[in-house]
Amino acid sequence: MSSFDVLIMNKKHTTLAIIAITAVIMAGCGGSATRVVMVTGYREHFAIDAKLAVAILDSAPQAIYYGDLKKSLGHPSNDTTVSAEALAWRYFRERLVKHLLNEIDVKEAFVAEAGRDYLVTKEAVSTVDENITVEIPDLGTKIKFEEGKEASLVLFLDKIRIGTETDPYYQERAKQGIYTGIPRKLVFLAAFVLWDNRELKPVCYGRVKTITPIFREEATSENWDEVTRDFVRTAFERTGFRKRNDMGKM
Repeated sequence: MSSFDVLIMNKKHTTLAIIAITAVIMAGCGGSATRVVMVTGYREHFAIDAKLAVAILDSAPQAIYYGDLKKSLGHPSNDTTVSAEALAWRYFRERLVKHLLNEIDVKEAFVAEAGRDYLVTKEAVSTVDENITVEIPDLGTKIKFEEGKEASLVLFLDKIRIGTETDPYYQERAKQGIYTGIPRKLVFLAAFVLWDNRELKPVCYGRVKTITPIFREEATSENWDEVTRDFVRTAFERTGFRKRNDMGKM
């Protein structure tokens, strides 16, 4: 082998190494504020004839929005009969159920109050932004609902925040009424546990943060749809429960 051939081979190896390193770096950059843990031994499968219940455990969810939240939600700003936060949570639940039905292969999705008479195992979840604890029902737990409804899958949500990014840069601009230049970001952040209520064990759990830029004066209905849809897709990505088109693609 000539010295020229050796040089070419070394260049190829160097190029491949750079590509590999770049791929690792890029994989680590995207979704660094999100971590989804698939439970050991879980095998991806379809959700057959399944009903999905959303159980919101957070007793004090946060709705932080820099701007006119009522206007963003399509409600008159001067209506004092309802608070912006109450509107936001009503809107949040409606959008969440809508996208669960659109994105996940279940025959029904609903929000319900789950009984809390079960033991839990606490699992630590770390992201680039924070360290949190997720409470997972103990194996063999049957989740029951106060309304007497039955569900094959249960999506527990906790430590919820919706609204706009709380970076100081955006806070200062919001105080000044400035929304031009770099767009604000709409945020959906929550800890979750996806529970199989047939097999009585967890499917996955973690912390998901989805964001979408706001290019208009206020977040639009499309922005709220996008950030909620992306949350659903991210949480269910590796479960096998995502809907597929005629070509078998999600």
